Amino acid sequence: MHELNIVDESYDLKLTSEYHLSIQVGLDGFSFCILDIHRNKYVVFRHIPLIVGKLQFLSRKIESIFEQEEKLNAAYQSISISYSTNKATLIPKEYSDSDYFEKIAGLTNDISRSEEVRSDKLPGFNYQLVYSFPKELMTLLNRKFTDFQFRHKSTSLLASVVDQRNEKKNTLLINFEKKYIRMIALKGAEISLFNSFYFKNESDFLYYTLNICHSLQFDAESDEIIIGGYVADDSSYIRQLKKYISNVQFLKPSSEYNYGSIFEKVQKHQFVSLLNSYPCE
Repeated sequence: MHELNIVDESYDLKLTSEYHLSIQVGLDGFSFCILDIHRNKYVVFRHIPLIVGKLQFLSRKIESIFEQEEKLNAAYQSISISYSTNKATLIPKEYSDSDYFEKIAGLTNDISRSEEVRSDKLPGFNYQLVYSFPKELMTLLNRKFTDFQFRHKSTSLLASVVDQRNEKKNTLLINFEKKYIRMIALKGAEISLFNSFYFKNESDFLYYTLNICHSLQFDAESDEIIIGGYVADDSSYIRQLKKYISNVQFLKPSSEYNYGSIFEKVQKHQFVSLLNSYPCE
C-alpha cells in the first residue's frame, strides 16, 4: 500500500469547526480523512504507510506525523480514532467487569505491561470486543485532543458488513491487513467466527479461507464472501478465491456520503473501516 494524499478543492482549514476528523492507526499505517458534516462530503484523505517493528515505537512515529501534518493540528467539531490490532477477542457483553476481560485478554493474547485493555460494545450483538493498545499511544492522543471517540477498527468493519450483507445468506468478511487477515463470519443474526490468521502468500490465504468455509458449512454457490482491506480488486488472491467461491464482492463505504472526484483513483474497499467510522458515533 503506497502513500496517498488527496485534498478536495472545497477544503478550507478555516472551517474545521464544521468538519469531522477520522483517524485510523496501527503498525501497518496511519490514515485520516475529513468529512464536511454539513455537506456530507469527504474533503480530505491521507494514508501514510508505517514501518514499525515493535509496538513501543508506534507512539513516536505517530507523534512525528502530528508535528508534520497541519490538518491534524486544527480544532474539529468531532473526532473519532480507530485502532488496528489483531490482539482482539469477543466475549459476551454481560461480562462487563474490567478485571474479567483483562484476564481474558491475557489468556488469548500476549499483553505487555505497557499496554492497556478496554472493550467496545457491538450494537446489535450480544458481544463486546476486548482488545489492547499501547498506554503511551493513549497518553499522546489525550495530550493532542481534548475530546474523541476511541474504538477498535473491527467495530466499524462489523457495522459496515451488517449494512451491506444479504441477511438471507451466510456471510464471511475477510479484511486484509499487512501481515494477517481478519475474518468475521455471520450466520443469521449471530457472529459465528471472529479471528485473525497470519499469511505470507496465496496458499496460506486459500488454506485458511476454504477451511473456515468448510468448518462453518458455507455453501460455495449461494453464501457470500465480502472483501475489505489492503488488497487490490484485481489481485491474484481474489482471482484464486473466485475459482472456489461464486459470490465474492467488495466491502463498500456508506452511500450516505459524497466522496467526490478525490476518491476516483482510490479503491474504497481498502479504507471502509476509516470512511465508515463517522456513522459509528
